[in-house]
Amino acid sequence: METDIKSELQRITGATPLIRKADGWWMAAPELDVATTARLMQVWGARLSTMTAAVLPCDEVEVIYHYYLDHDAYNFKVITQHNTLPSISSILPAADWIEREIQDLYRITFTNHPHPRRLILPAQMEPGLFRQPGGAAEKTRR
Repeated sequence: METDIKSELQRITGATPLIRKADGWWMAAPELDVATTARLMQVWGARLSTMTAAVLPCDEVEVIYHYYLDHDAYNFKVITQHNTLPSISSILPAADWIEREIQDLYRITFTNHPHPRRLILPAQMEPGLFRQPGGAAEKTRR
């Protein structure tokens, strides 16, 4: 019996059904094990395209991991727990700067990140630029 990536993804802790949309495969899985997902995507030869984030009304952050594999996009929406997610940069080095940028702009922590220092904000600025009053997150909620 041949196994495919979609059935393997469904076995990851916290996984929910993959949904096919016009722009690729989507999984809204707030508690998805992102490290196991990264390892599986790496084994299958997927490329981490980027990660995006948005502040939620509950003061947590939704992070979307965007992968590309065999002419298909795979997008995994997760939600921080206490504004924390595990780092995947030791698995996929391409995540290093992306996680640091999200850390700076959204004030979340990527646990076990090998280089947690700031990337884009100067030392005198508080992290979480997109959480500040009048910041991008507040403007999108209006």
